[in-house]
Amino acid sequence: MARYSIDTEGVSRERLALAHDPAELRATASAVAAATAGAMAAAGSEGSVVRAALDRFGRVHAPALDAVADAAAALGDRLDRSTAEGRSVELVVAGSLADASTLVDALGDSSVAGRR
Repeated sequence: MARYSIDTEGVSRERLALAHDPAELRATASAVAAATAGAMAAAGSEGSVVRAALDRFGRVHAPALDAVADAAAALGDRLDRSTAEGRSVELVVAGSLADASTLVDALGDSSVAGRR
């Protein structure tokens, strides 16, 4: 089973980078669009399949980066708070599972001892 978790250090690091320079993602989106256009031009007329793939890539990734920039701007400082809350929930769940496991072990030991 896959385990997913929030990269708290990564989120905090990126939030600080975005707080320092909020235009960073928009600049990246522009760079992706420019690089894609340059790659399409370099593919030439013989590379129609490559150009089509690059076109799809550019149409998806540049707007996606703009959307992430909008979301990051809207969230602002709430990114750190959300990350901390997510980590808190992980710790509570892990503690509850440990308590339940201890209880199951204790009940299992008493039922085995009672059968002897």
